Amino acid sequence: MEEYTVSRLSALIKRSIEQNFDNIQLKAEVSALTIPASGHLYFSLKDADAVIDAVCWKGVAQKQKIKLENGVEIRCVGQVSTYPMKSKYQFIVEQFELAGVGELLKLLEERKKKLEAEGLFDPSKKKFIPKLPKLIGIITSPTGAVIKDMLHRIRQRFPREILLWPVLVQGVEASEQIVKAIEGMNSLPENKRPDVLIVARGGGSFEDLMPFNEENIARAVAKSKIPIISAIGHETDVTLIDYAADLRAPTPTAAAEFVVPEKIKLQADLNRIFSQLNIVIASYLERKKLFLRSNKILNIQGIISEKIQRTDWIFDRVASETRNFLAHKKIRLAKIAIPQPVIKENINTVWQKLRFSFFSEFERSKNSFLIAAGSIESNSYVKILRKGFAFVESEKSAPIASAQEAANHSTLNLVFADGKLKVSPRPSQANLF
Repeated sequence: MEEYTVSRLSALIKRSIEQNFDNIQLKAEVSALTIPASGHLYFSLKDADAVIDAVCWKGVAQKQKIKLENGVEIRCVGQVSTYPMKSKYQFIVEQFELAGVGELLKLLEERKKKLEAEGLFDPSKKKFIPKLPKLIGIITSPTGAVIKDMLHRIRQRFPREILLWPVLVQGVEASEQIVKAIEGMNSLPENKRPDVLIVARGGGSFEDLMPFNEENIARAVAKSKIPIISAIGHETDVTLIDYAADLRAPTPTAAAEFVVPEKIKLQADLNRIFSQLNIVIASYLERKKLFLRSNKILNIQGIISEKIQRTDWIFDRVASETRNFLAHKKIRLAKIAIPQPVIKENINTVWQKLRFSFFSEFERSKNSFLIAAGSIESNSYVKILRKGFAFVESEKSAPIASAQEAANHSTLNLVFADGKLKVSPRPSQANLF
């Protein structure tokens, strides 16, 4: 019979157990948790009928996304080993996460309160989503129905340029890839940077959507200079990224609809606006036309005649003054020792040229003025009134455009070509057609 030492036997048992119980997944409740100065985690894993000691080394614990607490239920992966100094076995934890929706919801609520207190979800900090972006950035899986549906919807509504940053949308590495994608999009040169980002993922279980509940994603979204639309899961799925995003879309397809307008509807809206604008302008011009036709404006022909008469008087006076000036100069020049016939001939030549130029310009200006005056006169309401027409105005001389409007006044003025006539309508007996 072979003789063993205690150390050798312990080593053989340790090796045998580790070889046969490697890569084991356990679901259990944490209890008796202690964290010494070394940073390693020592605790027990238990269910209703059994307990096993467990340890998680410091390096592994620091890589996990959650903190262990007594009473929480976790799902962990590791191997069974032994501790020879005490002749007992223990479970070496290599990875762990919360198990059960209740525990996850508790964790998320605490995380949400923390980020909300820091102001990451403040509505006043939300960025404006452009109405018609030139370049749309999409962060999602490059395969599957989500990206295909979004691209199809955008092309169908209003084709835009798309920049896809492929990432994992499920699993341990997903959140880190999404954070790097958001930071990468923001670090692009301004002329190549998207006007808006969409972070999208299709539906899945509560656990499948957990990467979008990670704190690092919420912080990256809040920090982004580019406005972000979150489009995670279905309408009933709400994750932390939805609170941090500038806009939440219930589905990825809805995000595609939010980010671009429908081209046909946009064209119809523009046509409607232009039509309304034309109506407003036409109405404004009609009001101004009625105002000009009212007796607030004096007789246009009278004003024109007066201005023409004053212009004739001014030009006649200028001509007379010019002749007197030149005559005076003739007298002075006659006294100078220069042959008089030469002086006289030069003066007459200059005078004739000046006179011809002056009166030619005068006649041209006068004719232009008369043509403009005639055009105004031909459009004057007075000319129409002389044919037997009249128009209606209120007591304050405001034009009345309809019978309905006239019925609201106790006194009206009928304006004829030769004066006004005050009348009193009787609305109670009026028949409006």
